[in-house]
Amino acid sequence: MVAPVEIIGLSWYRREDWLTLRELFVDAHLLHTKWEDWQRAAVTVEYELRQRGKRVVRAEIRPEPFAAWCTNLGIAPDASARNRWASEAAYRETRQQN
Repeated sequence: MVAPVEIIGLSWYRREDWLTLRELFVDAHLLHTKWEDWQRAAVTVEYELRQRGKRVVRAEIRPEPFAAWCTNLGIAPDASARNRWASEAAYRETRQQN
């Protein structure tokens, strides 16, 4: 029997959305100031996860849909919400493959 591959959702941001997202996130002070610094760190994390046999889903976070989703759920646009968004994206991808 083949062991299932763990799928990890990883929050992903477009360069052109970075400043708007930083204004939206209530915990932006915990993030990199520059998109390039975030991207370098994210690619490293993605690589390390793949090296451990995980399948990584880049869960793109766009300002308007993410803000509306948070408002709809009554949650703050913070790390917890970003992680939930990414996990849900990974789950949806898993469901589409089955």
